[in-house]
Amino acid sequence: MTRNPFGRRAAAALIVTLFLPGCAVFRKEQPLTPEMAYLRGMQAYQASRWSRAAELIKRWVDANAAGDPRMPQALLALGTAHVHTGEYLTASAELLRLVTEYPQAPEQQQARYGLCQAYRSLSPKAQLDQQYTETAITYCASYAQYYAATPQADTAQRWVAEMNEKLAYKAYLTGMFYLRRQAVDAAVIYFNDTAAGWPESKWAPAAVARVVEAYTRVGYREEAEQARQRLLRDFPQSPEARAAAAAPPAPAAAPTAAVPAPAPAPPPATP
Repeated sequence: MTRNPFGRRAAAALIVTLFLPGCAVFRKEQPLTPEMAYLRGMQAYQASRWSRAAELIKRWVDANAAGDPRMPQALLALGTAHVHTGEYLTASAELLRLVTEYPQAPEQQQARYGLCQAYRSLSPKAQLDQQYTETAITYCASYAQYYAATPQADTAQRWVAEMNEKLAYKAYLTGMFYLRRQAVDAAVIYFNDTAAGWPESKWAPAAVARVVEAYTRVGYREEAEQARQRLLRDFPQSPEARAAAAAPPAPAAAPTAAVPAPAPAPPPATP
């Protein structure tokens, strides 16, 4: 029988290799330290890999004290990454922490714009509760005021106008809800609030026109005419005002006819 010395040597070398302490087969992956998480997280952020960036940077933020000078930058990156992944409440929490705890940080401007952006994204349809819309208006208006020279200020102002339009529509829809149910007093309150609270919106003249309609329904002709004159005076260029100007005013109520006094009773018969 022929022996194969080369085969035996190869087998022996393989066995030795497998049992070497530093062998790659048994080498464990090094644990991810907070510093490694920060470096990799910021690399992912620069590469627009938002989910991975948020995951890694969050590890570093949770493991580090507030005194680390890189914390504002990390919070800004973390909040911005969550904005891009659609996690707006989480984003607003991280950005608000930056704004509150690091008021002198140069990242303040970007963080405040991120808050405006996050809450604007949380603003729901007009039929729903508008708490997030009101918060978004506060942050966006504040940004547009304090950072008026930045390119983002125009965007923030446009968002404020859009969200105010939504609040006006919300009030108008509430008025229509009551008007359809013949609750005229409640409807008029919401329509007047729409016109007074958001006079620049397209719903303001529509609301005053509905006040005219509501008062006309219940026969309050004087109040209806006053609302009509308000529509013509305050919103003369609106389609509602042009329609009101073309229509004849409601006729005045006919005066109530005097009731004749009853005829005197005949005198008693003389015996």
